[in-house]
Amino acid sequence: MGKYFTPKGKFNEKAFRESLHQSLVAITENQNRKGGLTEIVSNWLTSYLSDVINYLNEKKMPEASLKLLVAAIDESANFGIKNVLISAEDLRRLLSLASSGAVSMQTDDKAHPVDEKRKKIFDAAIEVFGKKGYHKATIDEIASKSKVGKGSVYRYFKSKEDLLDQLLREKYDQIIERVSRILSSDSDILLQIQEMIEFWIGFIEDNPVLYKLIQTEEAKARGREGKIFYDYIIEHLPMFKERILALNREKRVKTTNFYTVFYGIMGFIDGVVQKWFRRGMNYPLRDEIPVILEVLFNGFVGETKTNRSFISLLKKTVGSITSLDHT
Repeated sequence: MGKYFTPKGKFNEKAFRESLHQSLVAITENQNRKGGLTEIVSNWLTSYLSDVINYLNEKKMPEASLKLLVAAIDESANFGIKNVLISAEDLRRLLSLASSGAVSMQTDDKAHPVDEKRKKIFDAAIEVFGKKGYHKATIDEIASKSKVGKGSVYRYFKSKEDLLDQLLREKYDQIIERVSRILSSDSDILLQIQEMIEFWIGFIEDNPVLYKLIQTEEAKARGREGKIFYDYIIEHLPMFKERILALNREKRVKTTNFYTVFYGIMGFIDGVVQKWFRRGMNYPLRDEIPVILEVLFNGFVGETKTNRSFISLLKKTVGSITSLDHT
């Protein structure tokens, strides 16, 4: 499923149509019976679409279900399939969604304009939180630092807590957008993981105060719906796990639990960052990237030796690793 969607759930119609067409061709070529071929293909497609629609509904992606169904019906009609069954419940749900106008069939995302005043308040808040701590910081200090009137600050945010909520929400979404772009590329899965790790280390080095806010118990409790940061990342990239599995077609990662890998990587990085904080951030955190990559990839990729250059290690390991578990 992951190859049909970006990690954020955006439907890749072209990839789906190509894959569906290939499947229909393969079924036709492998069917040795002289009769009943159309019925066999129709039954397979009916079962397949039912499984996919139910899966996407479980993922709370009804819009994706509708777009996928429209593409599937069109592609199957081009293939000569006249009958495709769909349950009354699924049909009612999808027709209701379509008639409501809630689904846009457009694929281009439009960026929201930047609110400069809001950005100034956020930048000031991060600076004040960094110097005084969240609990001791005041709206008066944030307003003064941002050069935005206190009344204007309260028009944007009901309280200091609301300001922190919205600040973290915006930063979380920026992080998710960057990770989504990395995972949506066509590059090798190991290179994608490397790029994500490099991005996250760079983000922490450039935003140490924000990282501390994310990691505090207060920030965890105030994150969207009370989700801790890493859970929030997975929840708001609904196809994150599936995309990783789909990109791993060549079976080059050790068989292991996806969540063990994800939390293991993030936890190891957190430990390296804590060391950096304890040493007064007196060296570039990015200098730790080669060590982080070698340790993590030796653990999850399975190489018995490390090289000084991670890129050399990456080239050596390509093709020699087993598959990521689907659990």
